[in-house]
Amino acid sequence: MKMMNVKSSRLDRYYNIAKVLLCLTPFVCLAYLSMGAARVGGSVSAAIGEDPKLAVMFLVSMINPFIAYLMTFMQKKLHMDAAYAAVNLTLLIAAEIMLQNVWYILLLGFILYKTLREYGLTIRESFRKEWRENFLSIISGSLVVIGLCSVCLFATIRIALH
Repeated sequence: MKMMNVKSSRLDRYYNIAKVLLCLTPFVCLAYLSMGAARVGGSVSAAIGEDPKLAVMFLVSMINPFIAYLMTFMQKKLHMDAAYAAVNLTLLIAAEIMLQNVWYILLLGFILYKTLREYGLTIRESFRKEWRENFLSIISGSLVVIGLCSVCLFATIRIALH
């Protein structure tokens, strides 16, 4: 029983590290934007207004704290319903793929792997279990994130085409 508590505390630590990193993203982005604005002698808002790539980068960085917020719910429900966390982590990885955030894809993938391994689940089993319940209410937060990521992906593609 003691071994399970050690594994659970490790998994909680991974979730906490991910939440902290996700919440720091906007501050890192603002620091990057302010350094760029200082180089050209303008303000952060002027830099965002002039360069659409910077505007999309700013929007992408603001999505990550919401992902951290969703991870708080996953972590709370983890011990009762690990399939809930597995399904939502899978969808959040898809969202990060849309945002092209390689480090967060790897981080969330690692947490998903550790969650599945500790609770003896597979992704398929998790989706089957949650599909039987109120699936849309279970994934509602992840769907909001995917919607926001879709807008950012569309903007990124449009900027790249011009």
